[in-house]
Amino acid sequence: MRIALMILSFIPFLHYGIKDNAFHFRGRKVTPWEHLLHVGIGICQAIMFIQAIRTDFILMFTAMGTLLIAGGLDEYVFHRDLPPVESDLHAKQHFALFIFVVIALATAWLEKRNWQVPSLFNHPG
Repeated sequence: MRIALMILSFIPFLHYGIKDNAFHFRGRKVTPWEHLLHVGIGICQAIMFIQAIRTDFILMFTAMGTLLIAGGLDEYVFHRDLPPVESDLHAKQHFALFIFVVIALATAWLEKRNWQVPSLFNHPG
């Protein structure tokens, strides 16, 4: 069930990522250097997804850190004066990735507890 929820939660991120990538070919044309950086960003995202499925959160967060560096470089070097459509896609991608990470962590936590949410009010003392 955890894996199914994680795949479902990754679909919005994948959707906006595909739309953003398509926009780079029909909207704002990007340089070969930006394409290369996007390949690196995509590899980081794939590693994050695989490690989240495997519940290896150390590698997932390592990939997220690398994504943060590559994404920051992309934002500060190439993303000046973006068209509103592309800026909107990026905002939706970032939010979708945040949701995926939260669901990855929450489902791993719940799976370790047999999908039982402990009551906060039934603790002795």
